[in-house]
Amino acid sequence: MRKLTCSAYVTGWLRDVVLTSAFVVVTAAAHQAFAQIDTVTVQGRQHREIIELQGASVHGFQDTEIRAKLGGYVKSIGVVDKLEVDVGSRVKKGDVLAELDIPEMQNELAEKTAMVAQTQSAVTQADAAIAEAESVVQQRKAELDQVNSRTAEKEAMLKLNETKLRRLAKLAAGGTIGQDNLDEARFDVDVAKASLASVKADVQAAIANIQAAEASVRKVKADRKSADAKVNVAMSTVERLKTLMEYTVLRAPYDGVVTGRIVDLGSYVQPAENNSAATPVFELTQISKVRIMVAVPNNHVGKVQSGQSVIFDSIGGLEGQAFAGKVTRTAGTLDPKTRTMQIEVHLGNPAMDLVSEQKVELKPGLYGTLTVIRKDWKGDDLLPVVPTTAVGKDSADNYFVTVVEDGKPSTRRVVIAFNDAASVGISTGLKVGEKVARFGAGR
Repeated sequence: MRKLTCSAYVTGWLRDVVLTSAFVVVTAAAHQAFAQIDTVTVQGRQHREIIELQGASVHGFQDTEIRAKLGGYVKSIGVVDKLEVDVGSRVKKGDVLAELDIPEMQNELAEKTAMVAQTQSAVTQADAAIAEAESVVQQRKAELDQVNSRTAEKEAMLKLNETKLRRLAKLAAGGTIGQDNLDEARFDVDVAKASLASVKADVQAAIANIQAAEASVRKVKADRKSADAKVNVAMSTVERLKTLMEYTVLRAPYDGVVTGRIVDLGSYVQPAENNSAATPVFELTQISKVRIMVAVPNNHVGKVQSGQSVIFDSIGGLEGQAFAGKVTRTAGTLDPKTRTMQIEVHLGNPAMDLVSEQKVELKPGLYGTLTVIRKDWKGDDLLPVVPTTAVGKDSADNYFVTVVEDGKPSTRRVVIAFNDAASVGISTGLKVGEKVARFGAGR
């Protein structure tokens, strides 16, 4: 245990107050002396605990430098509300800012488009060649059918002559006919065999012709696939060039106001791709929504969190106007150079002025004070307030009050919300309606 040193606040009775590790108690001697000390009732007061952050500035929600992907000459400047796009122009998403002229790309596109037509013609010719080759195959198959029918005829003729030869051979053996008749029959068989052999040769030739025709079909079909591939390559090239040609038209990526124009008609624009020398063509800022940004000193970093209510006021150029919002995000870390933490408040623009209740447009570049509201005591939740003479401080710089409960005094640690020299607001440790000791005005 340790003694409280509070001679600046109280008379000798409080020297008998003893502080334990868990709570503060009052000795019997102090209790006897306490009967002679005045008490006051804790009052309630509306109060707002705030952190004022000066130097808050308004920024466009998005700031974009419009650069050209391709190099070319400025062919035309976009028109908005009958005026050329320039600083101050309010544009919509998709509005044309400028158009570039790249003649060599246009010529290449025309060349590749003609190549597409040429390759498509080759595909048409290949289709015709396929049809012709397939027709030849059918013709060769018909020829084979004809040869096959002749083969059957020659085989039948051979059988007939062989049958005739056997019959005549029997007659010749019996002496019925002469040798001449038998020789003639043998000759007819030889002729039939020769005819059959000739027809079979024609069959093989017809089969070879079919195979050749089918090979031709396969070749022209392969040519067709090759032509198709060439068409696809040519069309892909055309589509690529058309896509690149779209980059010759510079458009607004979102609704906003033009804050910079760097080119005029005829100016040559450097391509931005892989070119550190490229400069912006236009600068665009989104103002339909704005960011209010401010740095929080390190001694307040732990007190500011996302979701806390804020007031943006004391704005240069908008005197007497104030705007409400909430902390949208915090950086979460301190800048090692400044030892401050960046926070942002996002507001729709125009925003409602709390004073005039009129919509007012916040322009990027305005600056003022951002007041963060840590806690707002109002309504049924009022801040307990006591005279400054009712609050003491121990040797460890902890604030305390002496509370009377059921006629018994006890010392209670408290957290101070404000101290205006006449009264003290207690954010933690005391309730409205409780009674506390007052030790006199001297310190």
